[in-house]
Amino acid sequence: MTLRGAVTPEIADRQGQMLGHRVKKRFRRQKNRFAREGIEAFRLYDRDIPEVRAAVDWYAGHVVVAGYARAQTDVLPDWLDRMGEGVRAALGLAADHVHLKSRRTQPPEGPRYERLAHTERRLTVREGELSFWVNLDDYIDTGLFLDHRRTRALVRDWAAGQTFLNLYGYTGSFTCYAAAGGATTTTTVDRSTIYLGWMRDNLILNGLEGSRHVAARTSAEAFLARAIADGRRWSLIVLDPPSRSTVGGPDGQGLDLARDHRWLVEQTLQVLAPGGTMLFSTNHQALDPQLDGWGLDVVEMTEETIPDDFRPHRPHRSWRLRRELSNSLPSV
Repeated sequence: MTLRGAVTPEIADRQGQMLGHRVKKRFRRQKNRFAREGIEAFRLYDRDIPEVRAAVDWYAGHVVVAGYARAQTDVLPDWLDRMGEGVRAALGLAADHVHLKSRRTQPPEGPRYERLAHTERRLTVREGELSFWVNLDDYIDTGLFLDHRRTRALVRDWAAGQTFLNLYGYTGSFTCYAAAGGATTTTTVDRSTIYLGWMRDNLILNGLEGSRHVAARTSAEAFLARAIADGRRWSLIVLDPPSRSTVGGPDGQGLDLARDHRWLVEQTLQVLAPGGTMLFSTNHQALDPQLDGWGLDVVEMTEETIPDDFRPHRPHRSWRLRRELSNSLPSV
């Protein structure tokens, strides 16, 4: 039985040409502005053409072409290769400067993505006054979430004189921005030794390394439980959790943000100092979080944190939560 709307090689080649044309036009329109701003990594395409479900990102002369799996294109095993060739030809890139990824919008049970390769190849990209290591081949994500460019800038603006906590810290880009903004100390929490090492490399790359920057290899939930018991507090916190995780959560059996977000925010508020600020962000497209009832100043920051190159889509939502000096801790 033939799948309705299945893509043939001829159709895929036309789609690749359309994608290449769209990416080339967008690159010409954006490159000078981003060059003036010192930004070497940005989005060029995001599902603009209905039948080409892909995203294309520019990284300092390289492109990552990420296709979103769908039945109509899965019947053609080299569909993503043809999209990559369309982009390569349009931008005049060498073949080894095009990096292909396949994403799933409905992941199966268990880990969402396995490690893709072990090339260990990295390059640096500049983002204004800071630079970051990225790896375009070995993981589904590159080490730098481009849609949080403005969010990072907000953290830098808020960081002077603050003690900073970065939960689900990944490769530490928020930590670097907080350090550059004048945070007195930073604490970065992640379960991965690889990502914490990557975070240290990013600090070193920017001349920000030092004993005031602490890495904690543990889950965010376990870290929060210990910090609450010890009475520790931070004045600036970033909470950007995954939508789902096979570990953590209130019962230790896994985190489902739609179900567990209020519990997780409550736990984090236990370590937010009076007068402190927390930035809560999520890329869960269906989540409408309940952030009332704590006596906090809560402001949605989504419009301020989404860069122009990611519009009109909304890759994340974000909120600023501020505790007044007189506000008591919520009960959990």
